[in-house]
Amino acid sequence: MSIGEVAELLGVATSTLRWWEKEGLISPGDRRGGRRYYDQAEVRRLAIIQYLQETGLMSLDDIAAVLAGRAANRDWHDLVRARIDSFEAQIERLTAAREYLEHSLHCHRDLPATECPYLATDIDARLSRGHAKRR
Repeated sequence: MSIGEVAELLGVATSTLRWWEKEGLISPGDRRGGRRYYDQAEVRRLAIIQYLQETGLMSLDDIAAVLAGRAANRDWHDLVRARIDSFEAQIERLTAAREYLEHSLHCHRDLPATECPYLATDIDARLSRGHAKRR
């Protein structure tokens, strides 16, 4: 497939594919008339890169390590574990934010951010644990 066909298939700009090549994540299987062409294995690798970037929120360096597997200079297992830990922390923060926002929709106070007893209790607990100091 030509670079244009692959870009259209994946819904990315050709410049993205060129960038991934420059970063060493891929290499076109063939060049004809100065144009890049990719075989099925390379198209699949491109789809994996796109998938990891979109769903794993991984940097290109991290993706390169995962794709390299055992040949990587760093343990890709540690990298993936760190991403999972990061997601867990983010999920906890988002869950707490959603709970507060859902509560604020039903709070009968004119100024729920400053007058809501639910939020006040939560803020007092944060202050007693010292969270406010670390951020």
